[in-house]
Amino acid sequence: MILPAPIHQGDKVALVAPCSPILPERLAYAAKFVAGLGYLPEIFPSCESRLGFLAGSDELRAADLNRAFAEPEIRAVIVLRGGYGSARLAGLLNYDIIGSNPKVFTGFSDATALHALLNQRCGMVTFHAPMPAAANFPGDEFTHKALADVLTGNWRTEYSNSHTERNAGAALECLCEGHAEGLLTGGNLTIVASTAGTPYQLDCRGKILFLEDVGEYAYAIDRAILHLRDSGILSGCRGILLGTWKDCAEPSDFSLREVFLRAFGEMNIPVIAGLQCGHSVPSTALPLGMNAEITSAPEDCRIIIK
Repeated sequence: MILPAPIHQGDKVALVAPCSPILPERLAYAAKFVAGLGYLPEIFPSCESRLGFLAGSDELRAADLNRAFAEPEIRAVIVLRGGYGSARLAGLLNYDIIGSNPKVFTGFSDATALHALLNQRCGMVTFHAPMPAAANFPGDEFTHKALADVLTGNWRTEYSNSHTERNAGAALECLCEGHAEGLLTGGNLTIVASTAGTPYQLDCRGKILFLEDVGEYAYAIDRAILHLRDSGILSGCRGILLGTWKDCAEPSDFSLREVFLRAFGEMNIPVIAGLQCGHSVPSTALPLGMNAEITSAPEDCRIIIK
């Protein structure tokens, strides 16, 4: 996997909207935040466009991504918000250009589709990181720092209940015991499940799968995980990390914890829940495509990002 070089003060950063439209006030805040970190934000056309529930046409949004990677003066590409639309760009991206010009790429939620494409088609490490125009931003200092750190290459860390370098490890829970090591992959559960049966299906073989979601009922989460299992996406997966599940209702018959235990309990792989990563505040960042080592035990859970 290609690890993009970190960026430096004064570097130009592309702000893009490959998903849903951005409110003008959220765009202004995002640009101000990036400038406050010492970078030069360049607002691409998709950030100021709207076509129904999309931030402009598929062609416009894909062109923004292709140009952001092609232009040498652009040193990082920041997805400003999620929503819906990234998967529509799969056939319009220039993977030769993107793969030949690896850059720091950040985003989460609907951007999960782009992470999978850049990881698997371009062999490039990307960052599941907070988005400066998302609903959970501005969040808190920890969330701000998570985005700032991936831009500067300061993402190697350790999360555990007994030794926490960052707040994201404070509430880790062992759901299934075990130890595993592999490349990180995944993101938003709904988006990961939607790739099943497509040419862009997520490859979890030999990897640690991270999952999170927002606004889904427990039965919908169970259905999506069942779809992952039955489609073969979970085959060969070495371990599972579960992030935050904001506003995910829990019907009286099954809690989310019960859903996860029923879904993953027979896989004989380690499963850790409680990582503060996703639509939450605080929220950390994860380098997708980099190596992770996880240990899940009742007395302590540990996640080492290498």
